[in-house]
This record gives sequence, structure tokens and C-alpha cells, in this order.
Amino acid sequence: MAVFELTFRAETLDFDQNVTVLLPEPENLALAETGKPFRGELPVLYLLHGYSDDHTSWLRRSSIERYLTMDSTRPLICVCPSVQNSFYTDMEYGWKYYTYLTEELPRLLSRWIRISSKPEDTFIAGLSMGGYGAYKIALSHPERFAAAASFSGVLDIAKSGRDNPARDGAAYNVFGKNCSELAGTPHDIYRLLDEAIASGKPLPQLYASCGTADSLYANNLAFRDYIAQKEVVDFTFFAQEGLAHEWAFWDSEVQKLLGWLPIREEC
Repeated sequence: MAVFELTFRAETLDFDQNVTVLLPEPENLALAETGKPFRGELPVLYLLHGYSDDHTSWLRRSSIERYLTMDSTRPLICVCPSVQNSFYTDMEYGWKYYTYLTEELPRLLSRWIRISSKPEDTFIAGLSMGGYGAYKIALSHPERFAAAASFSGVLDIAKSGRDNPARDGAAYNVFGKNCSELAGTPHDIYRLLDEAIASGKPLPQLYASCGTADSLYANNLAFRDYIAQKEVVDFTFFAQEGLAHEWAFWDSEVQKLLGWLPIREEC
């Protein structure tokens, strides 16, 4: 893989942003059956970091580069943005990270890189806060994504808000004065899921996983049980016995994810 870091001024945020991008090596951009050079646009995975991490975390703490290199027959661009502790939200008292990530960043990347804008070539995944962000974005724009995955995600943001009142004002800055009352709001994954189903739009495939020793395990089980009632959703759930909120789990999950993603063979 080729790995590089983009630094640019984001107009949405009005300050410089950093994004880590992993690209297939030129010699791997060939169609597996014909051997002819690949000259089209490549599918993309937006890989989101967790709370207190940044755009370098997946590269530094997992083997994502090696996993991407292992399957050269399905070339994939991996984009790791940085959003501070914003929960991938247009913050009540802060910056518009949701707008940046869903509108400005894809537009800029399409100008700089051979990146596909087709829904069938677009995937999003993340860990913890990033798992929440992946589902929030994919369910808010189901027509844009083929698949979304959450590892140890905060899938019930309302319960997390009630159980973990902000001590440092972080939740207040993100969600405002009602940060402990998020059920039924546009920040609620349950609401977004129901709205996505009601819209009649094709839904992305969904994957969620969590370690059984993770403090968010019950949070994930509740969402699993809720979504099981929705027969129109293609949903896969995995639990890893004994693992907690840790990189050993997330590293194994991102490797599994790359095999699970519905990447088109003609890409």
C-alpha cells in the first residue's frame, strides 16, 4: 500500500485538517481475470476513529495496511479522517464535523484521488465513537453506502448519555443542554434506523460486533435485539468471548471486515 497524509484547509471548519489515506500500489491495480491495468475509480472505505483518537490511530494501532495489501484482487482505498471528540456530529458548541465528513471531505477527495462516488463502492466503519459515527452517517444517507460496520460502537447514545453524565462538559459541547436526553432526537441511531426503513430507500448492509467483556456489550445486544425485528435489514452481529474495549479486538475485526465488504468483482 501507499500511505500518505493530506493536510488542507477545511472550509466547513475554517481550520486545517489531516486525513490518512491508504492507496493500492500501482502494480496491484489490475483486474484479476484479465491482468489488464485498472483505469477506473476505486471503491472507498471510510474508517473512523474512537474517542480521544485521531486519523493516525488505525494505522498505528492495527494492521490495516497489511490486511489491505493481502488481497490485491479487490483494490480498495481506505480513508481515515480526524474529528476530535465530536461524535461525528455538527457540535452544538463547536465545529460542524458531520457536515465536513458527509459533504466537504468526499467532494475534495474525489478531486484529488481516483475515488468512486457510486453507492455500491462506498463503505463506512468505525470503532466505539466511530462505530456510532459510521451508523449515524450511513443511516442518515442510506442511498450513499453499500455497507456500514460498527466495532464496540455506542449504538444506544441515549442510554450512554443517561448512564454517563458528562463530567468535563464534552457531551454538553457536542449535544447541548439536552445531552442526557437524546432518545428520539436526530442523534439517536434507533430513530435513524426507523426513518431509513420508512424512507423506502435501499439500505446498506450492516455489521456490528462487540467483546463480551466490553462495557458497551449490553448496549450492542439491545441494538441487535431491536434490529432483529426489522426483517428488511441485512444485519450481521458478532460477539467475541472475553475481549473488552481494546485494540486486540478491533484489529481482528477490521481484518474480518475487509472480507465481509461487498466489493464488486469488476472493481
